[in-house]
Amino acid sequence: MENKIILITGASDGIGKETAKALAKQGHIIIMHGRNPQKTKSACEEVKAESGNDKIEYLTADFLSLAEVRNFADKIKQKYDRLDVLVNNAGAQFTGKRETTVEGHEKTMTINVFAPMLLTTLLLSLLRKSQSARVVTVASAAHKMAGKPDLNDIELNNNYSMGKSYGLSKLYVIWIMRHFVTEMKKAGINNITFNTVHPASATSNLGRESTKSLGTKIIYFLWKPLMKTAAQGAASSIYAATFPELEGVTGKYYGLKGEEKPSEKYYSPENEQIVWNYSMNLIKPYL
Repeated sequence: MENKIILITGASDGIGKETAKALAKQGHIIIMHGRNPQKTKSACEEVKAESGNDKIEYLTADFLSLAEVRNFADKIKQKYDRLDVLVNNAGAQFTGKRETTVEGHEKTMTINVFAPMLLTTLLLSLLRKSQSARVVTVASAAHKMAGKPDLNDIELNNNYSMGKSYGLSKLYVIWIMRHFVTEMKKAGINNITFNTVHPASATSNLGRESTKSLGTKIIYFLWKPLMKTAAQGAASSIYAATFPELEGVTGKYYGLKGEEKPSEKYYSPENEQIVWNYSMNLIKPYL
């Protein structure tokens, strides 16, 4: 297998780190992103040791800041002349109280929707230089459980809840990655595929903020025995990132058992366009 240059966001622990380990064992060049420098450095050393691959490096950025996402992308572009695979794995759940970033955007939507859209857009120039590039974005089966989206209130200024914000963010990122396919066709770009995956319920650091409250701690404690391990949860990301049978396949959604159908209950081309337009206008100052 040809060695690829692969960037994995949110790779300092959980599913992201397990994805990095598996792809490093395949011999690829791996760029691991994390938020905490010490934690990400430690994860990088762990991946090197377990894989026997020393072509691993790490870069840090807090994706709750879109300005940091842009600076992070600049560093990637300065160091690499192409990118073969981008795994948008970084994500989070937050608390039952609506919180905003320093830039004024709802936190869940920022890290789960706007940040991966911005990073993908900024790195298109490197992905275009690959013979065959893939963008893999981690969604969630929770996108089926959020209820009807209010597309006049994408950042949930009204009727916010932790479950709604997380579920809708994963629905919106599925729509956005599907829309990238449309945009690439319009632009005549044929070498980049865009697929989304879900890891089922897997143990990870996803709920680092949401489990600060007693109620969610109890729910997590009761649910944890039913969860997949992070290594099991990473299987769909690994599959979509490098398996040969997905060469040229785009606009699909994969779970641990292969291709699945995301919920289409609230989908329409018009709704997808509304979410795309809103998000594109929001990230435009950082492009």
